[in-house]
Amino acid sequence: MEQRQRAAPNTRAGAGSGLPTTDGGSRSLWFNPPIDDPDRRPQLTRHRIVTEALVVIAQDGVQALTMRSLAARLGVVPGALYHHVGNKQHLQDLLLDGVLAEIDFHTDPSLAWTQQLKVLAHRLRQVLEAHPGVAAILKTRDPLGPHSLALAEALLAPLQAAGFADRQAGLAFFLLVDYTVGFAVSATPTAVNEQRVRDPAIRTQLHQFFRTLPPDRFPTLVTLGQHIWVDNRDQRFTAGLDVLVDGLEHACNTLSKTRSGDDPTSTRPTRRTTRGREDAQQAVAE
Repeated sequence: MEQRQRAAPNTRAGAGSGLPTTDGGSRSLWFNPPIDDPDRRPQLTRHRIVTEALVVIAQDGVQALTMRSLAARLGVVPGALYHHVGNKQHLQDLLLDGVLAEIDFHTDPSLAWTQQLKVLAHRLRQVLEAHPGVAAILKTRDPLGPHSLALAEALLAPLQAAGFADRQAGLAFFLLVDYTVGFAVSATPTAVNEQRVRDPAIRTQLHQFFRTLPPDRFPTLVTLGQHIWVDNRDQRFTAGLDVLVDGLEHACNTLSKTRSGDDPTSTRPTRRTTRGREDAQQAVAE
């Protein structure tokens, strides 16, 4: 009986064998190489949308941020954005909260309440100015995201601990926020005044201009002009914040004295003073 000739092992599996092929030409059927396509766009996510929105604001200003223009920059149709954000206002709240997340809200509890407020205000300004245009949105929006609420809590806690009444604490809170955010708004790169004072050559020309003004019409500007138009944003912010917080401290102390009945500003005579005055008048009459 003739033996069947054993077939040589097949080094190439058939298409229907269900086994991986071993030759290099067919390896891609099983081991797909990574796609290296420079035109392939990354996946659209909420984080990517918010990040690109911050770029638009920093480069072209708040007014340039529209859903249509943002979609064009991302290479998608506008409707694709609404799968991740509800509308433009929702997008603004998301980017605001994302920026505020960069603030360290923790302060040293051993510091005086006035110093804690100053630390937080400096941190808020630093983060806002690191993202040009965001402060302008914060002036028009009242976000209620987790980091926005954390900022409010961090600023209100020292005011309450200092002894401010509820209404006065609310007023003090908005004074601090309005001052800090307003200062950051003025730091836009396109601000003419900021460009003037930051350029040493232009600043020198500006000071020379003030010195050549008619002294009979502008005597104060001739003297003080060179001390006003200077590159001192940090000093201006700190000086204004010191005055604001010192005023709050004075108001808090006055409030405490009023509650204790010892108000040095009151001109109303006490009962003892009135009685003594009446006794003196009667003695003179006799």
